[in-house]
Amino acid sequence: MNKLIALKLSGHLIKYGEVVRETLRELRSLSTIAKFILIPGGSLFADFVRELQGSIGFNDDIAHWLAIKAMEMYGAYIMGLDDLHILVETYDLAETREAISRGKIPVLMPYKIIKTLNELPHSWSVTSDSIAIYIAKLLEANMVILAKPVSGVLDEKGGLIRRMSITDLMRLNVNIIDSYSIELLRKAKIPLAIYNMLKPHLLKHIVNEEPGDYTFIHTSF
Repeated sequence: MNKLIALKLSGHLIKYGEVVRETLRELRSLSTIAKFILIPGGSLFADFVRELQGSIGFNDDIAHWLAIKAMEMYGAYIMGLDDLHILVETYDLAETREAISRGKIPVLMPYKIIKTLNELPHSWSVTSDSIAIYIAKLLEANMVILAKPVSGVLDEKGGLIRRMSITDLMRLNVNIIDSYSIELLRKAKIPLAIYNMLKPHLLKHIVNEEPGDYTFIHTSF
């Protein structure tokens, strides 16, 4: 059976539409060995929610739900770049599984799921990173991949760490992923990879768990 992989696309890619298209082409080429779920980042839409909270002063509950809605706005942007017609919007777990069964790549709009289950903290410690891991756990995915504007986790000398454990990640005290993600990873026991969003060719190496210029965080402690 093919691997099921949750891929979160960084909101920074809103400035790099052709890279998004290249990423989709890469996902199509990998469709014989893996199935994918796309989780949109919050992009500048979530940044605006944070700025608005600072200027207006609404509480973290409101900010939490608005930021998740912001992910759906970015998801709509991703859908608009689908020249291959391989994506489909989904709004719950059943729709997502059905889309996968039809050979489509769901772009999961997370508001309905997160609002219904309401298990995540209502704070900025939860971003699209945590939501990607949370959704992956619900769908029993085999891996989470985060496309980021960095190459991965760096050591104290600035070198790329290619393989590490969750404990190693905690010890480094880095902020490459949101703070709640580590707690979710500990519970979900799902491996996670972080790669440079501008290098979608790395997805092949990650899916095949081959060495490459990315960070792979394994589930053992």
